Amino acid sequence: MRVLFVYPNLNTQMGFNHGLAMISAFLKRAGHETRLVNLNENLPPVPTREEILRDILAWKPGVIAASCLSQQYGESLELVRWLRERLEAMKATVPAFVVGGVHPTMVPEAVMGDGAWDFVAVGECEEALLELVRRIEAGEDTRTAPNMLTWNAERPRDVATCNSSSWTRNPVAPFPGVEGMPLADYELFDTQRILDAKDGWAGLLTSRGCPYRCTYCLNHEVIDTYRRDQGVPASKLGFFRFRDPEDVLNEMRFVLSRYERVRTFIMDDDLFTQNVEHAVAFCAAYRDSEINVPFVVNAHVKQLDERVAVALKEAGCTILKMGIESGSPRVRKEVLMRPMSDRDIEETVRLAESAGLHSSGFVMVGLPGETHAERLETVDLLARLDIGRFRTSLFYPFPGTKAFDLSVDGGYIDPAKIPSLTDFTESSCLDFGADENLFIEKLATCMPWFVNARLASSRGLSDEAFPAARRYQPLVDEVMSLSAAEWRRFRGRVRELDASAARAAIEAGEVHYAIKFNAFMGVRDDYYQADEKLYAADQPIKLDEWTTAAAKPVGT
Repeated sequence: MRVLFVYPNLNTQMGFNHGLAMISAFLKRAGHETRLVNLNENLPPVPTREEILRDILAWKPGVIAASCLSQQYGESLELVRWLRERLEAMKATVPAFVVGGVHPTMVPEAVMGDGAWDFVAVGECEEALLELVRRIEAGEDTRTAPNMLTWNAERPRDVATCNSSSWTRNPVAPFPGVEGMPLADYELFDTQRILDAKDGWAGLLTSRGCPYRCTYCLNHEVIDTYRRDQGVPASKLGFFRFRDPEDVLNEMRFVLSRYERVRTFIMDDDLFTQNVEHAVAFCAAYRDSEINVPFVVNAHVKQLDERVAVALKEAGCTILKMGIESGSPRVRKEVLMRPMSDRDIEETVRLAESAGLHSSGFVMVGLPGETHAERLETVDLLARLDIGRFRTSLFYPFPGTKAFDLSVDGGYIDPAKIPSLTDFTESSCLDFGADENLFIEKLATCMPWFVNARLASSRGLSDEAFPAARRYQPLVDEVMSLSAAEWRRFRGRVRELDASAARAAIEAGEVHYAIKFNAFMGVRDDYYQADEKLYAADQPIKLDEWTTAAAKPVGT
């Protein structure tokens, strides 16, 4: 059977969808054909609805499967309704429409209640979608398909009649094991164009799952769903799974043999460092391989063993990323369910940097229940960490998460804003009042300026210790003085002003963070200067060529 995937990711970061690539690999291994409609403005031309319809009529897929985050679900829903209406009007064969991904997994009943889909997929669906396609092709009963919400009879024609009595939610099957999985279907995507657009950063997975229950993440709901449906405790689910290092190395070899200009491998695992044995074993295998390409991993602040840090550096890891999320201990504990202290964060950054790894932190602003003072705590924590880089995003309440419930219960969500949001960097759907909304937007956009201005004061030092504080404080003062209308006009100049200030800081030899690589990343000067020098050659960077400049003395 032919299966057409639809991946709406407009006006957001462009990426390689591991889930679709692996599902496609399962289908192809079973003899099915797959194609992808990837809707992203960074991969032009973006096909129109008419062009998608024309391709469907020509290729005649039996199944159309969409994968979407909450921010992209509205686009998917409108598209499938339009396609179904046009196909029916033309008296053409209407394929089965399936939707999966984060949003349908979190709120499957709400998605089924939209009445547009024939099936709503929940959880990890490599084997589940394969089974559904097999049943559709064989003409067998699909009403008991695992992981699927299915209609008890025909799909209701009137959305108003759709309710929980109209469908059945079938239990999820056990998590698929990672042993024996086929190679992800890189050919499904325009992988070379994606690599080039991402400066040669190639993402892959060495594990699946996460043991934590952060309120803003889908993992707690996924675990609860599988625990309920499987009737076993979370410890018996096998949610946290690790691939054999040699399988991962073979995938890397394939990528390097098939695609050009691969500069860095980024391990998209939720937590690469959590399992010490697995992390050390992979590093040893990578170090002894011929691959010779830098790589990047994710870590938990409270789970970085010194043995892992050393092994990562020896193997060629260059950046270690970690979720800091907030500078407020109260917010981390009570809002995010991340009970980690400032000392935990500081020690992890210190360990990473002392091992020769470039540390990178994720932070969010605009969290439910977060006060103005607590937002400034995030600035101060970043200012005293000596962290290599930080990425700032605006909090987004994914439906189905505990953080969404906190946002609703606190009365923060502005429903009118939700349909217009496609990413985490431009605006928030939470409302804290006009003045605080404006401050949050300014902070998210200019976080490196705020951090630079507090490099000295956050440590109780005079500005002589960090001269960049005097350089950036006037910029912060100007930003804070702007009205909403003035800020809208000013915002487009931020990158230009930042580049000018950074050049002056470099000439003066001042420690500082600059906005680099994208609009929401602040990068320490020693790293971005070394990085720019290496990348200026426009050639793949080998490990033996990777020399990060020594960090400047701080705190003196």
